Amino acid sequence: MKITEKPAVSKKIGVFAIWAIGVGMVISGESFGWNLGWAITGPLWFFVPVAVAALMYFGLVQNLIELACVHPNANGPHSYVEKAFGKKWGYFVGLAILFEFLFATPAIASSLGEYLGFLIDDLTMSPWIATLFILFFSIINLFEMHVGVRLLVILTLLAIAELFLYQGSVVSSFQVENLMNSGVGSLDIERFVQAIPYAIWLFLAIEGISLMTKTIDRKGFRKTITRGYNLAFFTLLTLALLVLFLAAGGIDWTLPESMDILTENHPMPASMALILGKQNFLVQLFTFIGLFGLIASLQGIAFAATTQLEPLLPDLKIKGVSKRAFASALVFIISLVAIWSSQTGFLIELSVFGAVCMYLAVSASLLVLRKREGFGSSVSEFDWYRHSDFNPIFSTVSAMTAVIISLICVLAFAYLQFTAFVIFIACSLVYVFLIRKK
Repeated sequence: MKITEKPAVSKKIGVFAIWAIGVGMVISGESFGWNLGWAITGPLWFFVPVAVAALMYFGLVQNLIELACVHPNANGPHSYVEKAFGKKWGYFVGLAILFEFLFATPAIASSLGEYLGFLIDDLTMSPWIATLFILFFSIINLFEMHVGVRLLVILTLLAIAELFLYQGSVVSSFQVENLMNSGVGSLDIERFVQAIPYAIWLFLAIEGISLMTKTIDRKGFRKTITRGYNLAFFTLLTLALLVLFLAAGGIDWTLPESMDILTENHPMPASMALILGKQNFLVQLFTFIGLFGLIASLQGIAFAATTQLEPLLPDLKIKGVSKRAFASALVFIISLVAIWSSQTGFLIELSVFGAVCMYLAVSASLLVLRKREGFGSSVSEFDWYRHSDFNPIFSTVSAMTAVIISLICVLAFAYLQFTAFVIFIACSLVYVFLIRKK
């Protein structure tokens, strides 16, 4: 039941903008990364980790919708965790979110560099191109948020058009035999654990919507955010399934050159070139338009990384240098180092790890906050809605589903990248208990 509503004091975003933000921040996952999962399980079996990841994200989206309605003035997912578990855990989750966006940024930039390198037929230029894009968006992100949102909406629409072009171009080459008999990979527990990060990559960053809750239109807030979140999720799920299904069935896996798809940072134009021929006009057109999908995600993710880093920094006393500028510069420097020194697969795993840590904490927070509400919380603690306004069975099942799957993913990362896991935990402890002690 709605308690109060405050009129908007400035222009707010609605369902369409929420959908565009959610899709735009994620859509690069359709462009690359999934082929690395194919190399582990094969195209057919990869649908298993994709299904598990989709189930986790569906639960997470429902959790974030409820939490946003009950706490519409929260600054992001870490705020929910802070309300449930205290400031120290809020700081920890803030770092996990930063980890997610910070390492997704150079991963996307690297793929963007390879897409453009493929288009100009010179892949050696890829890291230089990636560097230029990172620099450009580091400058863009110094401006107000609404500039970035408007740009993201335009780029998202272009990216979706590009995916439809891909699907329409390869559907005529689809054969069930190709899908069923790629001769690549297999599925067991070990391979599932190795492949799950690349399945999560197809949906990673949809929670970026939660960083913009304060800008959502206050009129009909619950309906607006529910429709926006769910439309974004199901759009991404549909696009991901179509790309995976048609790409796997359109490639002739008996050709030796088909195996190169499993290691490329530009699998979509590479697979399209195998099917239609590299000089085909549609391949060139697709690759050009495909840049917009990567640019859309890079702009959104780089913006989110800067926005997330800014409040985590201590107060600066450098004349003429704002925290925003310093945060943007740090994102650029870290991305630059990652682009020139890391493998894309490793960056994806690091980003996914930060994400699933946050998913685990946020979903657990919902369970705690729902239970706490039942012990006499006053109405004044809530802005518009209470957790009791949401179906308790659906809410609890959604949260438990996300908790269980995200916990499995955290343990999977600890197994796959134990050194990186230990470093992250050590850095988190230093930050939470020493740097932010006061």
